[in-house]
Amino acid sequence: MKIFHALGLLALLASAMNTAQAGDNPRLKAMFDADQAEREQEPINWDTLIPNDMKRRAELHRMLEQNVVTTGLDYYEAAFIQQHGQKPDDYLLAHVLAMAALAKGYTQARWIAAATLDRYLQQNRHPQIFGTQTVIRSVAGTGKEETPTRAPFNAALIPDSLRATLGVADLKTLANRLSKKDYNSSNGEN
Repeated sequence: MKIFHALGLLALLASAMNTAQAGDNPRLKAMFDADQAEREQEPINWDTLIPNDMKRRAELHRMLEQNVVTTGLDYYEAAFIQQHGQKPDDYLLAHVLAMAALAKGYTQARWIAAATLDRYLQQNRHPQIFGTQTVIRSVAGTGKEETPTRAPFNAALIPDSLRATLGVADLKTLANRLSKKDYNSSNGEN
């Protein structure tokens, strides 16, 4: 009897997992994969990336209007696509999408929620608060780059414990990585 009960629980668990996965939007997954793949190429082809980003965001907006972005994973993938915009509202919508992913229980969206808020703040000429964004400016007329920075950055506002809760590395790790030109701001737990 215990074996049948255990098998029944396993079948119920497997069914629940399949149901959750079955609801994920496969077209959004393909768009997310393409978005990420273009950024992994060395060097990045900006002449094709920017127009492709615009197309993906336009399609994402149609999907949102059609209410076919519904699961935590969907919202997470949508946040990544949307945050590759160029206007403050692009980053704000990306932040809202990341928050929706979290509300749906998709905890891997913690870092993107922090990063999109930092991007939004930067675009509105406010200091970032988590330290997720690295700024690399070119020295005018030289073709060289200035030393990478996270400034402006209000490092005192968010304690490291809250950074950790949202999947962001602590201040010491952020500074150490930046000195090594490692721009990863995740704490690796996402």
